[in-house]
Amino acid sequence: MKHVILFCLLLLQLHSDDNRTYKVGIYNNKPKIFIDNKNRPQGFFVDILEDIARSHDLKLEYIPCRWELCMDYLEQGKLDIMPDVAYSQERAQKFVFHKEIILTNFSILYAKESDKARSILALDKKRVALLKESIQLRELQELARLFDVSPLYIFAENFEEAFLLVKKGKADFAAVNRYFGTAYAQEYDLQETSILLNPSALKFAFSHAAASTQLLSIFDESIVKFKADPDSAYYAAKRRWLEPKERIVLPQWAEIALLFASVLLILLIIATFSFRYLLYKKIAEVQKEHSKNEMLQKEKIEEYKRMLLAMVTMIEQRDSYTAGHSQRVADYSKMIADEMGCSEKEITLLYEAGILHDIGKVATPDAILLKPDKLSTLEYEIIKGHAEAGYTILNAVPMFAEIAKIVYAHHERFDGSGYPLGLKGDEIPLLSRIMMVADAFDAITTNRIYKHKKSPLEAIKIIESLSGEEFHPDVVAAASRALCSVTPPEGVDQNPKSSIEEHRFAYYYKDPVTQLNNSKYLKIYLAKPLYELGYKSFVIISLHHFDAYNRKYGWERGNELLHEFARLLEELFKNELLFRIHANDFILLAQHDVDDGDLERLKRFSHAKELGCTVRQEKIESIQATTFEKQLGDSKLFTLL
Repeated sequence: MKHVILFCLLLLQLHSDDNRTYKVGIYNNKPKIFIDNKNRPQGFFVDILEDIARSHDLKLEYIPCRWELCMDYLEQGKLDIMPDVAYSQERAQKFVFHKEIILTNFSILYAKESDKARSILALDKKRVALLKESIQLRELQELARLFDVSPLYIFAENFEEAFLLVKKGKADFAAVNRYFGTAYAQEYDLQETSILLNPSALKFAFSHAAASTQLLSIFDESIVKFKADPDSAYYAAKRRWLEPKERIVLPQWAEIALLFASVLLILLIIATFSFRYLLYKKIAEVQKEHSKNEMLQKEKIEEYKRMLLAMVTMIEQRDSYTAGHSQRVADYSKMIADEMGCSEKEITLLYEAGILHDIGKVATPDAILLKPDKLSTLEYEIIKGHAEAGYTILNAVPMFAEIAKIVYAHHERFDGSGYPLGLKGDEIPLLSRIMMVADAFDAITTNRIYKHKKSPLEAIKIIESLSGEEFHPDVVAAASRALCSVTPPEGVDQNPKSSIEEHRFAYYYKDPVTQLNNSKYLKIYLAKPLYELGYKSFVIISLHHFDAYNRKYGWERGNELLHEFARLLEELFKNELLFRIHANDFILLAQHDVDDGDLERLKRFSHAKELGCTVRQEKIESIQATTFEKQLGDSKLFTLL
């Protein structure tokens, strides 16, 4: 009897779930989600949600609310589902998210004049309009803390109000997502600045009360199915709401021509002789106008060329490695194309495409493009977008249409596993196939942070091993002949070339307690010819009894002591490289002779702090085959590393 009752209760619960109506929060964030002037839910996320609901017989009720109120309702269980929520660890504590990412997004700051803000430093004491409790606010607060600036935040109910505040002069900047900015910046006479906020993953969020395993599975399985089908509701919604619509604008000369045609028609009816006179006059005017338009078109093309070169220069200034890389890819592509018997026109076209093939990286945030460490999955997905961005930039002018096609396909693979379209074999344009090999050859024959360069012959062997998989066999054969005697330039790597790049590069390699360089950064230096760079000696400085100090005074006092010791090192050894490689071990790479008095001062400092201190100093010898590791022998430095 007991089992029968339990079974009935289970059936009753299942019946209740089937008839449940899910309350969905909706707020104004065009074009992703909003309520139109007929009070109907609209937008990218609404289209996807409606399709999932139809397919699985889910009942929905839309509840309009402001953004921050929607989030409060979801947390309180007054809402069941909230679309268009950027995932973060903090939000994952409050809500339940499904696994699959629907969109990746990043945010941009907009202003009346784009040159008002070239970096985050320009936001100090400036008014920034954004949504309360938004991902933009969290990212901007983090950047402000890192760069020690103090923006004045003005909270708006939606992105439209944020843009309106800037337009009316009540705010200096507006922080919005890129989809809204692309769609509406021109309408509000605003321009995007060069300040980008980090990418985020957009998903549906669920209240804990509504987030059943079955409901989450329905959403994840539906999204996976959507993304696998180019004709699904997902791609239809993307085309409808997120892709820019082409505007057909009638050229000025066409409007003038229509006006002239009307005048001529009236004159023809009035009098034949008047018509002849006016006809000749108008023909002359049209010819003059045509000549003027041709001149303007040529000037426009030249101006666009200058703009593209300026963009290339900007990329080079952001990343010095990319600068030489583009030129080398252009040269290698030209050599392979010549070996394959391409026409002079094709070779010229391919060379120009090689120079511009990475121009799409202008849309890649600095935090990703200039990151010296390995990229995350999300960061890699974003940087893959540079091929499509480059195509969009170049295809805007008809004369660059062919170059745009080459650039668009230069990351495809012969077996179809490339991007952005997944083309394979001969579907990939010939000149793109050539650039793919040239691009790979340069990457293999130049130093990367964690990968030493190969010789041209080694690079060709690697490329030959990928023939028929990544590269077209015909192109590989031609490259083997054309590039076998190439001499790659020396000194090409991803190491910093200026003091600015040095600081930016070392940002990823700072010890958080002492602000000295960490052991990762030391490993990079150990791969360099230190003696040739002018380094005379290295000094290993070890503090002893530090564990006892921490036990006696506590970890916070211990960190303060390490910070004080680091400042003393910087005072004594100005312009020298300092590293903290372990809890209480430090390394000094010195280009000048180390004064014994300075070393004694370190020992006195440590003794005054109830610590012991040992110092070991060794010369860096000028021996071709001698490595830093061999000089140290059984030193504990490499144990620490």
